This record gives sequence, structure tokens and C-alpha cells, in this order.
Amino acid sequence: MASTVVSATTAIAPAKPAAIAGSGTAADTRDGFAKGALTSCVRAWTHAYKRLAQEECPQEYQCQKAGNRAFLKAMPLLCGHKNICDFIACINYASMTGIVTRDEAAHDSVNARVALAALGLKSKPQATGAKSGAKPAADSLRNAEG
Repeated sequence: MASTVVSATTAIAPAKPAAIAGSGTAADTRDGFAKGALTSCVRAWTHAYKRLAQEECPQEYQCQKAGNRAFLKAMPLLCGHKNICDFIACINYASMTGIVTRDEAAHDSVNARVALAALGLKSKPQATGAKSGAKPAADSLRNAEG
């Protein structure tokens, strides 16, 4: 029996990704989906795909790879809660449609989790005073001497 191996370079996007970008249904608009980052990524994929497809003798594979690169470039940066959530939505869509491999999606999802965790970290204020074991505040030293 022969087995089929799909490499990371053969990731293929869906035949009609523009259906999501241009759906414009009431539910999409109500949820803000029509204006979201995922729509921007899908539009970037569609634009790059169509632009290359209009050239002479393009191969389907080349058009899809151009779309995949454009999709990934359009993804939001991992800074700020909303951007990170949008990034997760985009990478999940990319994984489900074959724009990225499962391994690439898993790697990007870990990066998103790290970014979310970093948002929750806040530096603690420096403790002062006798009970903290830190140096006493300068004002209390002056009061004690005077």
C-alpha cells in the first residue's frame, strides 16, 4: 500500500475563501465579524491569489502559495488582548483550511498563549518599611533624626 505524504510546502487554501470575506450576512455584521481581522486575512489571501491568477500561465499551486503568504502577512501582531484573540481566530482558520500545517498552527498557538500570559503579568511594587525587610523610606529616616 502506498501512503500519501503532505509536506508543509503543499498547504492549500480553500477553493472559495472569498465566501467568508464577502458574506455580509446580518449575523456576520451583528457580531462584528465582517470588520474583523479574519476578514482582512481572507481578503488578503483572495487578492494575492487573484492577482497572480491573472498573469500569464500561472499554476494553481503558485497562486495558492501567494495567497497563503498574503494571509499570514495580514495576521494581527501578538500585542494587546484583542489582537491576540484575532490572531488566534486567524491561525485556527488557516489551520482548518490548509493555509498552514497543523505543526505550524500549534507553534503559533503556543506563541499566542505566551502573549496572553504576558498580558496578565504585572510588576509588583517595591515593598518599603521595617516589616518588609527593605530599606526604610527616606522620609522616615529624616523624621527619626530630627
